[in-house]
Amino acid sequence: MTDALTALDKISEDAGKLGEVVDRLRTKMVPPPVVQPIARIMARAYFELVRPELDAVKQRAGLVEEIDFVFQALLQLATASREKEAYLGQLAELRPYLMEATIDVMKARGASRLLLSGTERAILETLAKMLPLTSVSYEQALRDLSQGKRVSWRGTANELREVLREVIDYLAPDDKVTAAPGFQVELGQNAPTQKQKVRFILRARRSPSAAVAVAEASLATAEETVATLARSTYQRTNASTHTATDRSEIRKLKGYVDALLAELLEIS
Repeated sequence: MTDALTALDKISEDAGKLGEVVDRLRTKMVPPPVVQPIARIMARAYFELVRPELDAVKQRAGLVEEIDFVFQALLQLATASREKEAYLGQLAELRPYLMEATIDVMKARGASRLLLSGTERAILETLAKMLPLTSVSYEQALRDLSQGKRVSWRGTANELREVLREVIDYLAPDDKVTAAPGFQVELGQNAPTQKQKVRFILRARRSPSAAVAVAEASLATAEETVATLARSTYQRTNASTHTATDRSEIRKLKGYVDALLAELLEIS
């Protein structure tokens, strides 16, 4: 089976040839038989050989959709006589996308592959669509735990805490929470707490009281674990002894974070 990178090189070469064929025509309109064969070969190579790997890479949100659109436009153009400029415009748009795709696939192959659980993959994919920068933080925490070579785990704990905070803030903006019937700012606060926001999100979905209580407890445990890890960084006397302990605590923290994210993002 042809490799995705080899296919990308061939598609780029064919795109150049197609552009030359169209540009050399002396007529203003391009008849379908001139472009259909090569356009179909290019599209088939992309959708069958390149797209599956490129879609898994997801280096930049939207790239796959942009390339899809161009190929669909080329195939649609080839169904009838069209103006030369229509083809040349689509091909000019396609070339930089193909270069970006080639770079993304090469970068992904050079990076270590993560072995993800079903829940981790679902969380990562959901975050990539909803909050792309947050998905990067979550992936970084996954890589930290996968590689296990950190001297300090405080940064990983902070990544996980920020992922939770950003998801909660996105799903429960301050103005919507404060406008909810019966809302009251807690003593000593000037804005809704994360606990109040979690309660707002789940009650808005009519979640059972037990599910709300479990989510609030998971949030409290996660926050306390982050605080404990931060304190241990300053209190430790033997770094090598505490690093192993902290990694174990990070795994527990991630368990609580994953459970809460799955609930908030409605991942079964």
